[in-house]
Amino acid sequence: MTEKYFKKFTPDISFDKDTYIIVGSGIGGLTTAVFLAKAGKKVVILEQHYTPGGFTHTFKRRDGFEWDVGVHYVGNMGEKSKLRGIFNYLSNNRLEWDAMGDPYDVAYIGDKRYEYVAGIENFRNKFYEYFPEDKDAIDTYLKKLKSSTLKSFLFFVQKALPTPLRTIIGPVLRSFHATIAKRTTYEVLRSFTDNMELIAALTAQCGNYGLPPKQSSFAAHAIVVNHFMEGGYYPRGGADAIPQTIVQHLKELNTEVFIKARVDHIITEKNKVSGISINGRVYACNNVISNAGAHNTFQKLLKGKHAVSLKSGNTKLHRSTAHFCLYIGLNKSDKELELPKYNIWWHKSHDLDENLEKHSLKENELPFAYISFPSSKDSAWSKKHPNTSTIQIIGKTEFENFEEFEDTEWMHRGDRYATLKKDFEIAALKILLQLYPHLEDAIAYTEVSSPLSTKKFSGYQEGEIYGVTHAPERFTQRELTPRTKIKGLYLTGQDITLVGVGGAMSSGILTAITIIKWNMSRQFKEITSKFTKS
Repeated sequence: MTEKYFKKFTPDISFDKDTYIIVGSGIGGLTTAVFLAKAGKKVVILEQHYTPGGFTHTFKRRDGFEWDVGVHYVGNMGEKSKLRGIFNYLSNNRLEWDAMGDPYDVAYIGDKRYEYVAGIENFRNKFYEYFPEDKDAIDTYLKKLKSSTLKSFLFFVQKALPTPLRTIIGPVLRSFHATIAKRTTYEVLRSFTDNMELIAALTAQCGNYGLPPKQSSFAAHAIVVNHFMEGGYYPRGGADAIPQTIVQHLKELNTEVFIKARVDHIITEKNKVSGISINGRVYACNNVISNAGAHNTFQKLLKGKHAVSLKSGNTKLHRSTAHFCLYIGLNKSDKELELPKYNIWWHKSHDLDENLEKHSLKENELPFAYISFPSSKDSAWSKKHPNTSTIQIIGKTEFENFEEFEDTEWMHRGDRYATLKKDFEIAALKILLQLYPHLEDAIAYTEVSSPLSTKKFSGYQEGEIYGVTHAPERFTQRELTPRTKIKGLYLTGQDITLVGVGGAMSSGILTAITIIKWNMSRQFKEITSKFTKS
């Protein structure tokens, strides 16, 4: 990212007390910032990392290799889509997208291969081919996906309603949504089919929300599948183009983004925000918008009586999954190596819950892996990084496997830690080279990240990548709203809505609506004018 659009935080920086201070520069925080700045609010963004963007940023290594850390593809980004129009608005028309084509995803489940193609009728016909005896079940599934859309939309909208209105109609909208949210994905699919292979194929992309069918809420599954129903897209220039273009726009709106700005805690007095501690120094302020995640906000940034555990009734609201990631650099172009644009979901068997259960890496075998080819998806890659290409392989793990290394220094965690990472690398490469044996001689660089890497750079305390778990209890939690019980404290980010770039962006809009209310109408008119902007 061009550094002139953001600054390193220094102790001499000061804020007006009425400035809206946004903690975290992920897409939720950036979205909120644009809408508030456009409405004439004073806004600053604080990022503890050395670059803005949260999970939308990229990192570089020697020989020109570069990888995304969280954005592997985005759905609903056709030229006339509403989401495309919103990103045009956020980036001031600078952000461009490349379509991944068909298939955009491929799943290997046991010895079967399934392609996922854009368009609901194309999807239907493709699955008719795979499961000719299950056409009625496929039709029922697609009907349930379609009928879930309004329920989810109204559920999220009620989160931004003024308290009196939300008190009156919120229960009705939440009850309406509960018909899909309180049941697991498996329960819903099992209600109309007993074909376990069909269920596996329909849920093979479950890594997009981090839970297998018997654990995930059908509401989460439906939103994510609907999001990708028209195919996958990738930011031209790489994932970093998302924060780069939005931060540039914020600079034009006189909104500063500061890096190396670690927020220690939020100070409250008499149930309202009175200050914020940044890099050990206290600054007076009246308004804080936390994009640091709900668990981080309530258990780390708040102190005293406000430091609470998130629960759904008497059930603890868990953090989402942690992961390993193998970053691979190759010394030939993706064209020369014939790398695909599509992502690969690799499952050892059709029992996805078993594949994604706790497992040992000692056997050097993975029951699940996700493979992404970022250089192939980006039409600008070959100009920036000629004669190279990149791959990422992600596998599930648990933070508890790494707790013994928490107090060690990054890059100096010892031999046992290095062995854990090497075991994952061996297992991940085994899957890759089974699919593409010709790649072995082209591999020039490898590096593995663990949940401790995620914790260090994102601040998520157990290395979780999707915030709050996407189990049914997520949707009954009453604290996951833009407005908190503390005056002047707001939340934004994926925990308010759902995982992913689209989910986090939507949360930013909901938080902005909560703050500036009816003044959003002018901005929505401007967005509408950009829906057809390519």
